[in-house]
Amino acid sequence: MNKFYTQPKLLQWIEAILLLIVGFYPAILIIEWGDRQPLFYGLFFIYLPVGQFITTPIFTLSGIYSYYSPMLLGYMSNKNQIDLHSGTSFDYLFVMRKYKAGFQFRNRILTYHLEGLLHIISQIEKNAVPTTVKISGTSYFFSERTLHKIGFELEKTTLFYSINLLANAIDLLWMYSVSQGKLSMPKLWSAKKASIEGGKLIESKEIIIDLHKKLTFKKKTTT
Repeated sequence: MNKFYTQPKLLQWIEAILLLIVGFYPAILIIEWGDRQPLFYGLFFIYLPVGQFITTPIFTLSGIYSYYSPMLLGYMSNKNQIDLHSGTSFDYLFVMRKYKAGFQFRNRILTYHLEGLLHIISQIEKNAVPTTVKISGTSYFFSERTLHKIGFELEKTTLFYSINLLANAIDLLWMYSVSQGKLSMPKLWSAKKASIEGGKLIESKEIIIDLHKKLTFKKKTTT
């Protein structure tokens, strides 16, 4: 669990609001500079990772983000759809900093992703989420072979997904590089949208459990 959310709720809100206020200051500067020279608006591309970081706590506390594991979240999840994303840079700081770059880091993230899918299955089995819910995300976190094995269907990303990936390119670059143990750029241009219905995900429960066990075993043998 992200240690930030183990604090008293009031303290979480205070810190989240303060982080938001302080973090928005560079955005205000960019707007002021952009009024004088429009080229400065290009700095927003560099600022986006900062914006992602500072908004994570407030988005989580307000329910915009729903976490299924420490490193797998749903954006604006409801009973009709769950839009899955890997954890933000804020989660990387609080959850992943104890893991070594490379295999150990990558293995732990994949483990958290599988745990998140198992948590969603648990919610469906408890009737908290209907079996008709559509679960979707991008394909570059898992290999296409693994996604097919679990039961996900792959299709070309929509314009929204493509824009979202490009907008977060800087964050994705450093996160992916840490997971690979070297400077590496994920193949965002070839990423696909992966989707599955809740009922079909339940059918893949044993496969997911088996994959999780294998990753856990690898973790034990390398520590």
